[in-house]
Amino acid sequence: MEMMNMSNRTDNKELQENLMSALGGAKKARADMENKEWKRIWRDIQVPISLNAALSRLTKDELTSIRQKLDIKNASSLKKEQLIQLLQQVIPSRFEKICLTIDTERYSIIEKIANQGGSVNAEHLPLETLKNLGNHGLVFTGSYNGEKVAVIPDELMAAFQSIDHSNIKTTIDRNTEWIKLTHGLLYYYGVLSNSKLIEMVKKYSAFEMGDSLDFFKVINEAEDYYEEIRSDWNGFSHIDAFNPEHILNEQNKRPGIPYYPFSKSELIAAGVPDYMEQNNSFKQFEKFITQHYEVSREEAEMTVDQCAHGVKLGESPNDILHLLQQQFEMKGIDDVKLFMDHLINLSNNTRQWFLKGFTAKEVHQLEKGNWRPSPGHTDNVVDFQSRKKVGRNDPCPCGSGKKYKKCCGR
Repeated sequence: MEMMNMSNRTDNKELQENLMSALGGAKKARADMENKEWKRIWRDIQVPISLNAALSRLTKDELTSIRQKLDIKNASSLKKEQLIQLLQQVIPSRFEKICLTIDTERYSIIEKIANQGGSVNAEHLPLETLKNLGNHGLVFTGSYNGEKVAVIPDELMAAFQSIDHSNIKTTIDRNTEWIKLTHGLLYYYGVLSNSKLIEMVKKYSAFEMGDSLDFFKVINEAEDYYEEIRSDWNGFSHIDAFNPEHILNEQNKRPGIPYYPFSKSELIAAGVPDYMEQNNSFKQFEKFITQHYEVSREEAEMTVDQCAHGVKLGESPNDILHLLQQQFEMKGIDDVKLFMDHLINLSNNTRQWFLKGFTAKEVHQLEKGNWRPSPGHTDNVVDFQSRKKVGRNDPCPCGSGKKYKKCCGR
């Protein structure tokens, strides 16, 4: 038996050593890849630079990525030099059209570079934004005289100077609002069909929506850049909605529950990447964790956010508690009860995707006929039949016959 134990220990030691070696190899491979990527992004560049020279610095694969991003057809068989010539013609002619599909975050970088003569120090510029603009063939990064720079080629500088900036800025503002509203709607509802998304954005947006194709171009572009949402045959969904079809099915099982009437300001606030709604139940749970365990506020915040996400997906407090027991030491039934009390409170007050943005507490009140919008929503109350905003002196949409301000608007 002792020989068997020694053999097992030897096997385990070898297994551990092999595992550590594999992990070390994977870490080195990742570091090598990141280093290669870093060198590629900041390879030498001339300032100023022509579009031909800027494109010539890129590999065939990078040029192909730009071609695909610009949706240039029938060019997959072109050699590198031919592809450069094609892009050299197409990019300046589409400069304004490309700008009309992006938002303030990205356009402000183009504007900053252009206003400084076509080249700026890129040390503190968001790299993901620069890479996105580079994928469109608009901005090129590199090192010049030992300095990291972002450059717009001469031909594109001329294109920038020739466009109608008042018109384009209006469109950029429109795109920015559309994107934030879409992100906010999907943060709270989880999934929306294409038609429902358009209907809701139209309801909240200050900008007219003509051709819906323009809207989808903007949102699909944002989908790729922000990675906050995704699209499929169900429509659009939040990036964390792993089973959009299931969420839609659960929503359809509740025809008596309307979509919660958020205010525009709530949706815009939730439309910011990595937004985290922190209501009172969220803050109380976070405070409990930091007071009873040696974790930072950020760690506690992340834990509660994960719990809230579980609630959004319809998980029960018991299911979430089992996961927390793997993370926190619960010494007895009293500790378990404290956690469960917070989980139930969080579960009752977190807006759920299955409930179309309502909390479980609000649905209970709705079913009893006692739910009323909070005072913060009185400026954006919507009649669910007509889909029109309800004014203070309009008939209340609940059908009481009273004015809204004397009924649900109190």
